[in-house]
Parts: sequence; structure tokens; C-alpha cells
Amino acid sequence: MKNLNLLTIGSKPAPGQLLVIQGLVNTFNVESGEDEIGTRELLKAWLVCHGLMRSDADVTSQDLRTALSLREALRHLLLANNGQTVEPASIRQINTLTSRLKLDIHFKPDASLSLSPGSDGFDGVCEQILALIVQAVNDGTWYRLKACHESNCRWVFYDASKNHSGRWCSMTVCGSRDKARAFRKRRSGQKWKNEGR
Repeated sequence: MKNLNLLTIGSKPAPGQLLVIQGLVNTFNVESGEDEIGTRELLKAWLVCHGLMRSDADVTSQDLRTALSLREALRHLLLANNGQTVEPASIRQINTLTSRLKLDIHFKPDASLSLSPGSDGFDGVCEQILALIVQAVNDGTWYRLKACHESNCRWVFYDASKNHSGRWCSMTVCGSRDKARAFRKRRSGQKWKNEGR
């Protein structure tokens, strides 16, 4: 895996290979609408740059659609890691994708196991991503990878807090927005009560 763009990661990077998942989901900026992998060429460049695909491989239009769907399904799973309800459509979408993938399981001399892609092409890329997620679930880091609670953001961050209570990618930006909105709501409710007397 090559170095990920720190702008794609932000100030709360995930450890190890989980950084790839964080970087993939953060290729789309919900707030600005910028998409780092919005074309076949951009997707291929990103995958090659991050060691997920060989430079001589092709990316089809279907591969692009699959990548964009996978990215958003992962974002929804990461919202679930932040206490939000996962949309059933996202679960169906990711389960449909994973049902056709093959991961080869290999035991090592120390009795640990490794997962490796069983396919070539873009399915192999998806299998690498799935293997990273399985590894993160097993080592306990998956549940600390979260999508920001702020609805206008959804940036993926790694919650390194001791009690796993992080809700926002940035307390100073998204946390402040959320708290200001809650304050305005409480204040307008109080104003309504006072006027109703």
C-alpha cells in the first residue's frame, strides 16, 4: 500500500491498512461534492496509486458503478459504527456484492490465517477491500472507523478516544455546528413555550 493523500484522510487517520478504507470512502466530499474517483480514469489512478490494482489492468464503466456503490455502502456501515441506523438498501447492496466475491483463506506456519483475493480484475480489488474489513473486524479497529455524525459532512475518521465516544470528524467544525443547531432548536422551543402562555 502506498501513502494516502492526507487531505483525503484528515486529522484522524486510521491505523495500518484500515487507512485504505478510510481513504476510499473519503474520496467523495459530501459537503463540497468533489469526487476523486468519479471517472474510470480517476478510479484506476486511485487504485493503482494505493496498490490495489496493477497499472496494466482495465477499469470498466460497470467497475466504476460498483466502486461508487461500494464506497457509499461502506459510508453507511461506518455511520452505523457511529450509532446511526444502517439503511436496509445499503446492507442488501453490500451483501449482493460480497456474495459473488471469493476470498482465499491461507493458514500460516504460526497458525494465523490470511485472506487473499481469489479473483482477478476489479473483483480482486473488491476482495482486497473486503479482506481489509475482515481483518479490521478481527483486530477490533473496524468499530472505531466512523462516518461523521454531522449530516452535511459524513467524513470518515478514526475514533481513538478511550471510550469510543467520538461523533464528529472535527469537534471544532462539525461538533460546533451540531451543538449550535441543538442550541437553536432548544431556544426556539423555549421561545414557543413562552409565547404560548
